[in-house]
Amino acid sequence: MFIMKKNIIILFISISILGLPGCENALDTIPTGSVSELIFWQNQSDAELAVNAAYRELDGNGIAYLSTATELAMHAPSGPQTMYDVAVGNLDPTNYSIRDYWARYWVGIRKANDPIQNIDKIETGDPEVLARLKAEARFLRAYYYTMLTTLYGDVPLVTEPLDITAQVSRTSKSEVVDFIIGELDAITGTLPVSYSGDDIGRATRGAALALKARVALYNDRYSVARDAAKAVMDLGVYDLYPDYQKLFWYEGKNSSEVIFDHQYGVGYGYTNYISRSAASLGGGSGVDPLRAYLLIHEYKGTQDPENEYTGLDPRFGYNVLYPGAVEPNGAIYNSLPSSTTQDQLASTEFTTNYGFNIVKGVDWAGDGGNPEQSTINFILIRYADVLLMYAEAKIELNEIDDSVYDAINEVRTRPTVEMPAITTGKSQSEMREIVQRERKVELAWEGLHLFDMNRWQQGELKTQQVLGIRYKNDAGEWVIVNNNLTRNFRPDRDYLWPIPQNEIEVNDNIGQNPNY
Repeated sequence: MFIMKKNIIILFISISILGLPGCENALDTIPTGSVSELIFWQNQSDAELAVNAAYRELDGNGIAYLSTATELAMHAPSGPQTMYDVAVGNLDPTNYSIRDYWARYWVGIRKANDPIQNIDKIETGDPEVLARLKAEARFLRAYYYTMLTTLYGDVPLVTEPLDITAQVSRTSKSEVVDFIIGELDAITGTLPVSYSGDDIGRATRGAALALKARVALYNDRYSVARDAAKAVMDLGVYDLYPDYQKLFWYEGKNSSEVIFDHQYGVGYGYTNYISRSAASLGGGSGVDPLRAYLLIHEYKGTQDPENEYTGLDPRFGYNVLYPGAVEPNGAIYNSLPSSTTQDQLASTEFTTNYGFNIVKGVDWAGDGGNPEQSTINFILIRYADVLLMYAEAKIELNEIDDSVYDAINEVRTRPTVEMPAITTGKSQSEMREIVQRERKVELAWEGLHLFDMNRWQQGELKTQQVLGIRYKNDAGEWVIVNNNLTRNFRPDRDYLWPIPQNEIEVNDNIGQNPNY
């Protein structure tokens, strides 16, 4: 498993040289001619250290919190200018979360640009390994630019070290997307199909093709997305893991479904899935699933109004704790207002405010009952996503053939899910609704739905009533948790986040997104 197994002192020096957050301007870089150029770029190990550092800014469990900016989840109440404000629709250029996402991706780009610019100077090393390392850095830069353009739209296109006082203008999103796709095309043949030993977790050919499919789909380039997703499928190295729940446990680490992930290990950071789960498990209910997530699930049989969780698509139970569910520790989850457990609705700052909790990724037995120390990798791209991207691209191109049904049904009929297959003969609009619902159900809490919601222009769904569990009150009447929260969404503004205020203040040329 690839986790930068190098001397800690050397690694600290290399990361410091390559730039950590702290500058007021996230685009600032180490000036050319600095100490890094004097001590680096002598041999292959320098390149390995530099590229390893660029992996450190990859998204992890924290990206799951993006779902709270959609109709499917809500962020736990917190102070102003946090993700809670983003969740309720109070987007502001001074928001800390909006600033932190921006800063991390720019740090990643700075760290990637350094080896991209300098690896060719190295004379001591294996040329094939050096070429592969440079390709990895280009992949990582493409990943960070994909995230930036998806959240912020037009962004500066920085491909080499800048003078620290540079005033950089933004490049159109379309041009940056062209650059991303061009970079991924250029490196696909250099990246290996797979790795072994300590290199598992590095960017592969499949990761480059899958990222190309993703950025193309996000930007309505459906032919490109279709072909890239099909190329991943044709590699013949990926398959769905048979157990949906355990895919996100230790058992599923580095499985054939995983195309690219953020790798963790003891001494190298913790996934901390538990931070968004139930208080009784030691969690903090950081992400509250809403009733809207329940309602998009299908029933295998006849719905029982007295028990709406019976006969439900199994992925709901694999992803979410609901009253009566068995928790990973064997207890019965009870978040009802009458509960005497730690999960009683809205009883403390750590309990759910809507009655549901996330359970996806919590491997209680695997973590020895200590899930805050979890080192399960966080999956960033997986094969189920590729199958659904392929199907969606074909649907948007109105190329609805057997391969579209096959791709969707492969996801739906996975062992442990076993939902009925979609039958043929559907219209384009029907298939569009099916694949959109399938993405919401299958990929929940993986950090993708905000991007889907935005590109589907469904942001105003977020303004519907924010509802939680249904239960019987003391009078025996069915009621639904409703905290009378009104969330905002401005379609003329909120499909993009604002450029952080600290960037505006130090860069006269960067500008701001509309209506902020």
